[in-house]
Amino acid sequence: MDAGQLRISLLGACTASSGDTPLDLGGRRQRAVLVVLLLARGEVVPVERLTEAVWGDHPPADAAGALQAYVSHLRRRLQPGSAARTRSSIIVSEGRGYAARLSPDAVDVWRFERLLDRSGTASARETAQLVGEALALWRGPPLAEWADEPWAEAEIARLAELRAVARERLMAARLALGEAALLVPDLESMAAEEPLREERWRLLALALYRASRQADALGALRRARTTLAEELGVDPGPALRELEQQVLAQSPALAVPVQRSGEPEPPPAAGPPDDLLDRERELVAVRAALDDLVAGEPRLLLVEGPAGIGKTRLLTEARRLAAQRSVRVLTARGSQLEKAFGFGAVRQLFEPELVAPERRDALLAGAAASARTVFDLAPGESPEGSFAVLHGLYWLAVNLSADGPLVLAVDDLQWCDSASLRWLAYLVRRLDAVPVLVVGTVRTGEQHPDEQLLTELSLEPAAVVVRPAPLSPGAIADLVERRLGGPVSPLFALACSRTTSGNPLLLRQLLRGLEADAVRPDAAHADVVVAVGSRAVSSMVLMRLRRLPGPAADVARAAAVLGDGASLPAVAALAGLTEAETAAGLAALARCEIVRDEQPMAFVHALVRDAVYRDLPSAERALRHERAAALLRDAGANDEQVAAHLLLAPARGDPATVEVLRRAARTAAERGASDSGVTLLRRALAELPVGELRCDVLTELGMLESRIDGAASTEHLLQAYQLGEDPRERATLAVAIARTEVFASPPGVATAFAREAARALPPDLDDHRQALLAIERTGGYMHGLEPQVWATTDPGRPVGDGLGARMLAATLAFEATVDGVDRDRAVRLARSALDGDRLWAVDDGLLWVVAANVRMLADDDLGDFWTRARALAHARGSLFTAMSVSVWEGYWRWRRGELDEALACLTAALDQDRMWGGSGIGLPYTRSFQIGCHLDRGDVAAARRAADAAVEGPAAGDGGRLLEHAVARLLAVEGRPADALARLDAIPMPVPVRNPVWNPWLTTAAIALDRLGRRGEAVSLMEEEVDRLRRWGAPTYLGTALCRLGELRGDDGLDDVREAVAVLAPTHAAVELARARCMLGLRVQVPDEEAVELLRAALDTALDRGALGIQRRARAGLARRGRPDESGRDAQRCPTSTERRIVELAAAGHGVRDVAQRLFLTPGTVQAVLESVSGNGLKFPSSGPADARYPATGRIP
Repeated sequence: MDAGQLRISLLGACTASSGDTPLDLGGRRQRAVLVVLLLARGEVVPVERLTEAVWGDHPPADAAGALQAYVSHLRRRLQPGSAARTRSSIIVSEGRGYAARLSPDAVDVWRFERLLDRSGTASARETAQLVGEALALWRGPPLAEWADEPWAEAEIARLAELRAVARERLMAARLALGEAALLVPDLESMAAEEPLREERWRLLALALYRASRQADALGALRRARTTLAEELGVDPGPALRELEQQVLAQSPALAVPVQRSGEPEPPPAAGPPDDLLDRERELVAVRAALDDLVAGEPRLLLVEGPAGIGKTRLLTEARRLAAQRSVRVLTARGSQLEKAFGFGAVRQLFEPELVAPERRDALLAGAAASARTVFDLAPGESPEGSFAVLHGLYWLAVNLSADGPLVLAVDDLQWCDSASLRWLAYLVRRLDAVPVLVVGTVRTGEQHPDEQLLTELSLEPAAVVVRPAPLSPGAIADLVERRLGGPVSPLFALACSRTTSGNPLLLRQLLRGLEADAVRPDAAHADVVVAVGSRAVSSMVLMRLRRLPGPAADVARAAAVLGDGASLPAVAALAGLTEAETAAGLAALARCEIVRDEQPMAFVHALVRDAVYRDLPSAERALRHERAAALLRDAGANDEQVAAHLLLAPARGDPATVEVLRRAARTAAERGASDSGVTLLRRALAELPVGELRCDVLTELGMLESRIDGAASTEHLLQAYQLGEDPRERATLAVAIARTEVFASPPGVATAFAREAARALPPDLDDHRQALLAIERTGGYMHGLEPQVWATTDPGRPVGDGLGARMLAATLAFEATVDGVDRDRAVRLARSALDGDRLWAVDDGLLWVVAANVRMLADDDLGDFWTRARALAHARGSLFTAMSVSVWEGYWRWRRGELDEALACLTAALDQDRMWGGSGIGLPYTRSFQIGCHLDRGDVAAARRAADAAVEGPAAGDGGRLLEHAVARLLAVEGRPADALARLDAIPMPVPVRNPVWNPWLTTAAIALDRLGRRGEAVSLMEEEVDRLRRWGAPTYLGTALCRLGELRGDDGLDDVREAVAVLAPTHAAVELARARCMLGLRVQVPDEEAVELLRAALDTALDRGALGIQRRARAGLARRGRPDESGRDAQRCPTSTERRIVELAAAGHGVRDVAQRLFLTPGTVQAVLESVSGNGLKFPSSGPADARYPATGRIP
């Protein structure tokens, strides 16, 4: 046999082969002799050391003879077919010892180390190839067979460290190759595996930063700091501290390194234009963003600074540079006057692209169709909500970018309408793989109505914020010389610098005044600079106006009231001048740089317009806006244009004004711009202090506010209810008010109102009475009120098939669930409530959620319920509906073991709750489910962070009770069982919740008692829980409890665990099934073959679902059974249900964008999933069962 074909593997099970033929290395001790020799790397190993390694403290009498026999057998087996005299070439005898002499490629450990050494000086691409080849040699834990042997411990630790270094080096190389976004999940897993390795945190933060997730990068660094402090009591090392500073500063050093090739270097970039001095740094950022865009990387570039610092000029330069790169630019500009226009800035951006009918139809096809209402292109259609519109506009931008990279340039974001700002925030969070660059300017130093939205934009991970600095003295001297001539005295330039603080606009206005006065730039006139400059922009502009001949000042004031974009006839009409006189006035204003010499009219800068506008007394401004509204209405302007002026006009109790405002609000609402509609209706309300019309306006306002502001909605609907006279309309209002008060008002308010409103109903409105009764009882329970407050009467049975009857059915279904006795009745009532989805028509997310929860707690299959519910939230545009869906879909996914998707839903719910601004009653539910998800993942630190972020104070209501249970469970897991019991004892429970599916008290107390050594008490509690769950009959909850009971009973609990596996197997509770299988596989009474199957199935599911604790236990169990996991599956996982659907649609022939539109995803998300699949990053099981006896994930959804 050719010794060159010999291959020996130590990175996993110890095996050998010659070519394709496996070699038998004999028994464990004989293999140990070979391994010890191989670890010596050709050095002689004395017989004494071999004896100690093989037999420890109990060697045989003739150890040397036994070793000689082992060596002889190994020589024969490693070189079969060779003559006996030639076999000593592999294992040689030297003195009183032996040595293994093999080629460098014969042993996988040696090849691994050599490849790793070579990668240390290679390029990123070569490193990725070399390290990838090295890691592929690993088939499992090294020397696992001898893990407990002293002679192997050091080598195992050394090899494990080298593998860890190799994995980190591979990640670093792939980061350098631009794969940041794809690596984030892997790096998250690596950091979780070994959280004390600072290099992993560094790589994770760098990947997040390069994936345009700056905030997440800083969050990862904070997590690293916390982990190191808690575990080791140390601060992060220099590398992490330096990276944190670089991320905060958005350092160019963090960019992906350029991989050199034989291509010629690009020509040097052109210098800045002559009028852009001291802006080299800002232009570098602009060019970089445009270059990234051309390369397919989206960005948000924000230019922030005080008025006059040059933000608009930089935006103009960005547009010019984009044109140089053949990139299309769409522009918009915010305006104080147009702040109430629903999607006004969006319309500026896109309307020019939608002029041609064929192009318009193509751009607004598919998912973009819901944006048609924004452009008034969907007459007669039912108005869709803001979520649908935001999504449609997103797809409009995606469709436009299909022709090539696109720049959206928006000046004065602080004055854009709220709906447009909200859409921009929606867009930039979904820009992955969409070639769109958003460039916006924001004026700082002032309070703006949408400060929160602007802050969210600036904190987006994809955002690059540029803050132009004041002009330097050198740049100021240069501009002075250009305007006034030279030479310029340093004293004169210094006076200009101090007077204007380097503000380009103030400097231009100053130089304009100095030029008009023929001031020379010498030292003698430095004091003139101070005198002229002290007048600032406002004084200079007004002084210039007074110097102008004729009616120019009147034209300027009329133009300031009408705002930029006003037509010449409109300016003339408001100024009371002829059009010829107005044209002459505009020409004079342009000559002195107050307005631009262009049509439609625009001021040279917002500060100049402000100076003219604010020179008018406030009362006069209001009257001029009133006159402007009348003129525009008579000229046939649309309601929004008229309403923009009515917002600033005095209230006169004019019904015609109210109708204009209501129509404009209706238009805004139909476009999905609820914020604008609310602003207009609030102004209409101020126009009508009394009168019949006021009730209608209050109702419209309250219903529109319910989408975005729960507290304000309740206030205005209550006023409408008090003013209303029609009994049926009052009843409908009462139901809406009570439902909103459950979430927007303090505990007890909704229950009291619903009870009183029901008493006031006439006899013929029985369905409304049932609706109010349902809300009274549900609100009372949710708020934790005593039963005597809300359960004073027998609710009876639902009567009829109306919406009120369905609401009552949902309430009674939940009460039956809490009682825990009649599961069939609870399911029947819940199904009745949800039948036909009719309840969705009147309920944003209260009682249909209650009915859905009953079915979840009863293990009644909901089918595609949550998919339809999410589509409803999207179409309705209700923030509250979206929040409700996120919370309870998150709970549903948690119970199914879809932990990653559950956490994503719950995180979204927290954001939506904050935006909706209710009482926060939903937050405890969300936090309690979050804690449970993290604990099921085995991530105790994340569970603690979620608990610490929860609202502090005593438990309040049903959600507070669940949160307290979750925190108690966490305390027990953290090793604080006494604290856990104390927490449980302190939980108020005004309503006895007998059903363990909704009251985990028994389980949590049992866990704590067991950890206190009180196992007998713990077993008694779990036995009681199992008895109750048998009565209820929901298999996932029963299986979970049986598993816990079996664990507590120890050897006597084998049958309980077996039953748990059997009960859970046909359900969707994948993680619970994996936990039960793992627990059964760990039982010594279970035969090896069955145990290995169980443990492998549990490990598969744990890897798929991210359950780290089950992974660790299953691997340990396999190792103890002598069947260690050698699959190397750490980096693999099965797809989530969303990823599975993506692949199915793609396999059916749908393109990336089509798939994204169907699933309400971004094209980047779809592309990333498909790339992961093609690169084997995801593990898709075959269509058939992987194991008929123990399928890997239970029931595949």
